[in-house]
Amino acid sequence: MRLGLAWLWFCFFTPSTQAAGILDFNLLDPTLIQSFIPQNVADESIKLFSAYTAHRPLSGATSIARVNGFDLGVEASLVKLGDGLFQVLEAANLLQSGANRIPAAPFARLHLRKGLSEKVDFALSGLGYKTNLLIGGDLKITLHDSGEGPAVGMRLLYTYARVPIAYIKNISSYGFELVTSRPLSFAEPYIGVGGRISNGTLEVPYNPIPPLSGGTIRVSGKATSFYTFTGVYFRILGAQGLRLGMEGAYEKSGFHTLSTFFGLGF
Repeated sequence: MRLGLAWLWFCFFTPSTQAAGILDFNLLDPTLIQSFIPQNVADESIKLFSAYTAHRPLSGATSIARVNGFDLGVEASLVKLGDGLFQVLEAANLLQSGANRIPAAPFARLHLRKGLSEKVDFALSGLGYKTNLLIGGDLKITLHDSGEGPAVGMRLLYTYARVPIAYIKNISSYGFELVTSRPLSFAEPYIGVGGRISNGTLEVPYNPIPPLSGGTIRVSGKATSFYTFTGVYFRILGAQGLRLGMEGAYEKSGFHTLSTFFGLGF
């Protein structure tokens, strides 16, 4: 977890020039751009970045108000980087020479979940520093909860990111999830499916070979993703005790995720 937090701080908040590529991995080479960015490059960039920054509820179908008022903690995730962006950059001859094909990247953020009623709760997550902002959230409604058997719920999700990575100026993601879980006294295992629609803007400076003049290319991108997930959320030492969550997600686009949550209940 400490390694993930340190890496996140370095990428987001260390003063530097504009990132050279997606997640600072030097994928996109702006010196190869002449006058435009292919739309599929913009769309794949948005898809990768939205999967990487997406808010993750890391909880089951029931409201935490059944147990306590709110939970506070830290998420640490490892996100697999799909091959889609590599492929479109290669096809457009925009891939940075010697680009590092790092298979996965860590991520960390703060989480707070508050119970509104025994059927509804909401969560906020994110980090912020100066003009950089990453914030997300979800509203969860329990559709069925017999108190003894499985519970079913739905969630509406939103993520907004404005950080100096990969020429992404800003990005917004909207999601929907259906989740079913089995509430126990000490834990809540769950499984579900979800989808995400994202849109954002890239701003890429370019400087072609003289006498052509350079400038900045601004292009909008959008992406759609579908995924399945499963996990378990532990309540250790009672209502005001420790919280431990573990989740794995399989995304159709190849951005699979392993996440953990550690915190306290209040």
